[in-house]
Amino acid sequence: MGRDKAGLPLPGGEHFLQRAVALLRGLPLAQVLISGNRPGGIPDPVPGMGPVGGLYGTACAVDSGALLVIPVDMPLLHGELLAQLLAAGQRSGRASYFGDFYFPLWLPLDTGVREFLDAAVRKRGPNSIGALLRQCGAQRLAIPGTAQCFANINTPAEYAAHVQPEYGAQARGHLSTIRARNIL
Repeated sequence: MGRDKAGLPLPGGEHFLQRAVALLRGLPLAQVLISGNRPGGIPDPVPGMGPVGGLYGTACAVDSGALLVIPVDMPLLHGELLAQLLAAGQRSGRASYFGDFYFPLWLPLDTGVREFLDAAVRKRGPNSIGALLRQCGAQRLAIPGTAQCFANINTPAEYAAHVQPEYGAQARGHLSTIRARNIL
């Protein structure tokens, strides 16, 4: 996108990060944390490790027994879907995700998960969410309804294809701004 997607605007003035935080606050969670090098965020202790590094940093910073992880660049996720994922994970005690989409993810922070994350950031094991899920015996849930809510927005074209149809004409102005910023 040529910029931090957390600050990417949605129609109505809300940004991607604000939307994600609001979704999580609508669930019965003990706390909502933000991973990343931003004010109030949990910085990645080992930069350049991608999602595994973010999970490692968050796992080290919390005493929680599990995480419900959503990426900031999936603004079409909805609370009902996340509530279903949370319930399935808590019921089974196993890492849980939908279909072929590794995120959103319910992840128990048991010894095996913590050891995997530690080995990955120390470059003694794979740095892969897929490998983590295979190792911990994650459960793959059926995708409820349409897969559009799993759209991962990484380019102006994806923003146009997914956010604009969902939010209507209001998104067109934001898309023009994004394209202009990417040209600079």
